[in-house]
Amino acid sequence: MRAPRRAQLVGLAGYQLGGRALTGGPASAVLRAYGHLRGLHRLLLLALFERRPAPGQLVMDGIAVDPGMRGRGVGSLLIEEVAVVAAEEGCREIRLDVIDTNPRARALYGRRGFTAVRTEHTPCLRGLLGFGAVTTMRRPVAANGPRGLCTP
Repeated sequence: MRAPRRAQLVGLAGYQLGGRALTGGPASAVLRAYGHLRGLHRLLLLALFERRPAPGQLVMDGIAVDPGMRGRGVGSLLIEEVAVVAAEEGCREIRLDVIDTNPRARALYGRRGFTAVRTEHTPCLRGLLGFGAVTTMRRPVAANGPRGLCTP
């Protein structure tokens, strides 16, 4: 008799919809965790990259795939599942940002129907954050659900 297989997390997708997100939280939690001096520094950096969804838009915070599982379609599956959620909620498009040091992610997004709409160069942040440009990409969604979190 074989032992049962253990469930293993191989990928994770985060998105913002209806005022909720995978990441974030109140400023007080950041200050409590890091103290006032280091916390304020982090809050200022986070404010630079605040990305709220426009009406009819779902914003992807990103995806992460276990390094041993990359190249097996996990990222594509996660993106398509986020697209299903967006369609069910009546969203017209999905938006995401990808950094210049992650060309594999940008290529994946391109293969899954995203197109670049804007690149913001931030060379002064390269030493601090490790990247010097952020590209915003969008993908249209054929909404097929009832009026949801994306539709008023």
